[in-house]
Amino acid sequence: MGIRKGYRLLSLISDTRGIKSAIGEMRGLGHPPQPVFNKDYLLAADDPVIDEQWFIDTIARKVESHPMNSMEYPFEGERMFDAPLVGFVHGDDPILADFKRIIGPHHFTPASIMAWQAGKNGVPAPADADLSVVSFILPITGMTKSENAAMSEWPSERWAQTRLLGEIFSQAMVREIVTYLMGRGILAVSPDVTPLFRKQRYPAVGWASPWSHRHIAYAAGLGTFGMHDFLITQKGAAHRCGSFIVNLKLQPNRSRPGNIHAGCLQHNGAECLKCATKCPVGAIGEQGHDKEACYQRVSKTLAYCNRNYHIFIYGCGLCSVGVPCESTVPVREQQQ
Repeated sequence: MGIRKGYRLLSLISDTRGIKSAIGEMRGLGHPPQPVFNKDYLLAADDPVIDEQWFIDTIARKVESHPMNSMEYPFEGERMFDAPLVGFVHGDDPILADFKRIIGPHHFTPASIMAWQAGKNGVPAPADADLSVVSFILPITGMTKSENAAMSEWPSERWAQTRLLGEIFSQAMVREIVTYLMGRGILAVSPDVTPLFRKQRYPAVGWASPWSHRHIAYAAGLGTFGMHDFLITQKGAAHRCGSFIVNLKLQPNRSRPGNIHAGCLQHNGAECLKCATKCPVGAIGEQGHDKEACYQRVSKTLAYCNRNYHIFIYGCGLCSVGVPCESTVPVREQQQ
């Protein structure tokens, strides 16, 4: 393969964005400095009201028009994500504390990570009841889903680009919002761009992070889990999740099902397991999702993506596309 415009020679060592993103994800290093909290900010008459609708509109606007929501060669100009879903959860919602049992004691609570941000700025740490978590879903575009659905062993090029550039965009978007809020005298923090965010292997759950965007999205009523452990939202399972914490009392705008698998056909008595047939290593079966087998496979995609797409990233997502829950909630559709 010849070298083409926009591609990186020896991307295993030269794709600095991908390497930096991986180091940030695994070690919490390399992120820009946290924005400074403006504790002396005086509210101006023309300042917008920072409420639930402000967050919904701001995130939607950024997804629609932000230049970083875009792929590179050979797909210049293609957007990675369609219009988002946005939800909210109270900082003192019992499920957030319960994640320390469900996920593990390493998982942050909103108050614990916000206390770090407050301490850095020399202000009192807010109580759980004064915090809210803003959660969002970035649905992957139809072109990318179709391309990845046609793959049987490895992720497609559009999917690989979305995996890396989509993470960079998501974090940049949230950083812009957090910076604006901090400048307005509103404490805010995005856990996955702090030095405290480090993925590691835990005895009970395997590889995990201290802040799960998927579980936060479930808490905010944005979806439920499938056999593949992806979150099945009203726009399906092929998406990216994100979330951040704000020192505001925002009202939840979606109801959260008590059944964590409410949108999955297989979990609700219908024979499906289409996601299992899509997995190239059999990591999904009637007993659920084998996270270790999945991790071992995904780790091997790093070499494939570098060799074929000249991009330093790992990913797969084959089980989330070409399946009934790719772009909708199949259980709800079936019941209508």
